[in-house]
Amino acid sequence: MGKVKKKCCRSKPKRCSNCPVVALRLRRIEDKGLQGKELRRAVKAARVY
Repeated sequence: MGKVKKKCCRSKPKRCSNCPVVALRLRRIEDKGLQGKELRRAVKAARVY
């Protein structure tokens, strides 16, 4: 993940990976300690609008 933007651009159908909303969701995922297939699914779900 790159530098987090200040404001969400609300691009559809998925949020960009630098979106602050996605960054917050990824931090929560990181705390759970997911790995492998579960991690990929969680990242995909974090970018869904």
